[in-house]
Amino acid sequence: MDPGYLIAQIAFVFAFNKVKPAAIVDKIVEIALDILVPGKGAGESNWWNRGWRMIEQQADRTSKELDIRSDLRRWDEEFPYFHHELVVRYVAGFFASTVVMTIYNELRGGRNRKR
Repeated sequence: MDPGYLIAQIAFVFAFNKVKPAAIVDKIVEIALDILVPGKGAGESNWWNRGWRMIEQQADRTSKELDIRSDLRRWDEEFPYFHHELVVRYVAGFFASTVVMTIYNELRGGRNRKR
């Protein structure tokens, strides 16, 4: 058995168990909100318009965040064996396994090295 395979499996299990899916999902939701909710408008000359725009923007962000989180809850109800946090764990494990395998192969001299 190739030791690289064993190292990749250990990396997968370690990352799968160590990752904190809630923090990753929160960051993904934050990034999605930054993309979906437009920023402050230009040309707001007085404090009243700036304040009003900030309130509108915060309300939009809150509404979108609630929509995204309710979609995640609905996903979890429809696919209980494919929970969104489990998906995050699998992706993190796959990524860790791939990185470790790539590093191992580079240190070993690549796949085409003769023994």
